[in-house]
Amino acid sequence: MTNRPKIRTLSTVSATVTYLLFDLDETLYPSSSGMVHEISRRMTRYVSRLLDLDEDSAARIRRELSRKHGTTLTGLMSEHNFKDPESYLEYAHPTDVERFLHKDPELIAALGSIELPKSVLTNSPAEHARRILEYLEIEHFFERIFDIRMNAFRGKPEREVYLRVLAELSREASEVLFIDNRLDYLLAFREIGGRVVWVADRPAQEEAGQGVPRIEHVKQLPEFLERF
Repeated sequence: MTNRPKIRTLSTVSATVTYLLFDLDETLYPSSSGMVHEISRRMTRYVSRLLDLDEDSAARIRRELSRKHGTTLTGLMSEHNFKDPESYLEYAHPTDVERFLHKDPELIAALGSIELPKSVLTNSPAEHARRILEYLEIEHFFERIFDIRMNAFRGKPEREVYLRVLAELSREASEVLFIDNRLDYLLAFREIGGRVVWVADRPAQEEAGQGVPRIEHVKQLPEFLERF
């Protein structure tokens, strides 16, 4: 019988970090999966039909709205008087997540080795998050899913989103470590006193110089926490 190495659990990281807050898309699974590319394609098509634009123009509008407002949806509601967010969310998020994702025992082991409580904060709808967490067999690690509906369809990086989550968790910002693949979302959380880790599985560019700690994959989080 082969002796399996024992998994060391991490129950305490520092005197201040008591909670882990995870982004979902391209954080809990690799950016190479194609999932976000498919979501982006669907969002562009929706905007194209909504605003009667060709898809190149719709893609440009989407980029501008996301840059200014954090999400395309928030931008549509703010600048185009859009009032049907549920149809947008349903159209944009594929239900066949198994087409893009692969089950990963190492991810399960990594999350299971961290005993700090965890939740998900995503700009996607909760049903999309649940589909992914269930398919990856990691849903039991997370206490809650905070989704785009939580703050009237206004998502990260709005300050109010983070403050609402912290209030729901009864935590100070300095107690929470936020893990995300979007640097602008992380910087906004750091501005209110939170701790941050950037998941970037592509080579870091100039953005890495802003002092945000970086890991290539969330599976490296246990090692990062030991050094923290």
